[in-house]
Amino acid sequence: MRVLLISLQDEKEARQSPTRQRAQALEQEQTLALAKAMRDGGRLAPLLVCRKNSRLRERADALHLPVLAVGGASACNPLTLLRLWRWQRRHKKLLVQTVGQEAVPLGRRLRRMRPKDSTLLSHAFFLRPPAPEHCAELRDAQHILCGSGHVRRRILKAWDAARQAAPAQKPDAAALQEQEEHLIILPPGISLEGFTPSPEWREGHFIFGMGESLAPRSGVLQVIRAMAALWQRDDLPPWEVRMLGGGPRFNEALKEAVTLGVESRLCLLHEQYAPVVLRSCHVWIAPGDSPEESPETLWTGFAAGLPVIAGQSELHAERLRGQEDAVLPVDESDPQSLAKAMIALMQEADLRRALAARAVALRAAVSLESMAHAACSLFEAWFREQGWLEALPPDAASPDATQPPAAPAGPEPARPETEQPPSAPSGQV
Repeated sequence: MRVLLISLQDEKEARQSPTRQRAQALEQEQTLALAKAMRDGGRLAPLLVCRKNSRLRERADALHLPVLAVGGASACNPLTLLRLWRWQRRHKKLLVQTVGQEAVPLGRRLRRMRPKDSTLLSHAFFLRPPAPEHCAELRDAQHILCGSGHVRRRILKAWDAARQAAPAQKPDAAALQEQEEHLIILPPGISLEGFTPSPEWREGHFIFGMGESLAPRSGVLQVIRAMAALWQRDDLPPWEVRMLGGGPRFNEALKEAVTLGVESRLCLLHEQYAPVVLRSCHVWIAPGDSPEESPETLWTGFAAGLPVIAGQSELHAERLRGQEDAVLPVDESDPQSLAKAMIALMQEADLRRALAARAVALRAAVSLESMAHAACSLFEAWFREQGWLEALPPDAASPDATQPPAAPAGPEPARPETEQPPSAPSGQV
């Protein structure tokens, strides 16, 4: 079964925004995990479409994944469309899976190239929903993968607003229900590469770690205010808090720490390689309440097998559903609640061990591989629902079926009227 996986993040545009960079990095991680899982097992065979000179292209080449790299301001330029048109002709049935807003137009364009009922179109938004004005473009997809309930609700809200603006075009209740059922929640995973179980604290400095600390709604001020409560205690071991991640809140966080007199116990480390930093940590804190929080913000503690303190945000509740006892919960808006949890973990070795054991037990479930396996199971189920799975051989189609299409080397011979490639003005691939 052939899958065209399209991921076209514009890295230059995102450099001005740490939040957008995090979202793009997440999309690329999930894309690579999907491509690897399809290549290495099951009956799915991918072709990855990404931008030339992108980090995604470099990593895909290093992993020897089949890649079609495209360039130019628009991925829908004529030579890209021609190459894809020539490639897709070999495959009677096809799943087109886009990742991120930038890939949606090309995915929709490719679907229009193909015969009716030969293509499934699916989009994926793992961290942030598309802008409301772009959500209408998603309605012709059979499936939409949403990284959280927040993403799903935002898309549905945009659709509802569009219907309210055009009441004459309102679909019936059955059509609405079918649309909603096609929005599937698939939580993103994280890379476990490099992480090793952190040693249990016995003496010396007790170190708390925190990720994405300077991002919006990270909970950084609640942590600093909780530190002020710890500072007043004289029955605790020496301690400090190490905060990872860049963002716009550095001056705000430092000013609050200086005001409360705890700056000597605070390390603002900016972007660091988390597996190395966490080898010295004893507890992980995820106090934020952002609905677009990166999955690493919570799951990094699990990757390192650390006890985890987590705010009771809607996103955390969703990701921990059924495993709520894997963390020590706190009210994300109450520094005293956080301080109490931090003190308990410093003083109670049994509690630390119990939470660390639960983190280790969930470690594999939060991985990129787990996410990719779940996605591939969905893809195969979609093919099966169409009745395509049994009809397809295990993708031994043509000798070059696993290779990216070559650029056209000259004029094509004349074709029947129904097989003309898409026409467009000249451009570069």
